Amino acid sequence: MKAINTIWDNCLQNIRQQVNQQSYRTWFEPIKPIKLDSNILTIQVPSQFFYEWLEEHYVNLLRDTIQNELGPAARLEYQIVLEKTSNNGQSTVKMPTSAQVL
Repeated sequence: MKAINTIWDNCLQNIRQQVNQQSYRTWFEPIKPIKLDSNILTIQVPSQFFYEWLEEHYVNLLRDTIQNELGPAARLEYQIVLEKTSNNGQSTVKMPTSAQVL
């Protein structure tokens, strides 16, 4: 199995070709791949708003790109950073994508 960073880098190369540079920098560069488990790719996003924006505007692109890389059974989950604490710790919450595998 490919390393998660390699998989995510491949996804980003595909996404970069399909969105303008400003959108790419704003919405895709801040995403961090966190975990790959049984074809479920978990990515970390910096806020709830960020998650909602991706779900509203880019969920199909993300789903198609991840399925292209991992196969038709691949799914996406988000880990949302809720807050940063004074000791640099972060609280996160996991959210599934709204895009259903057909």
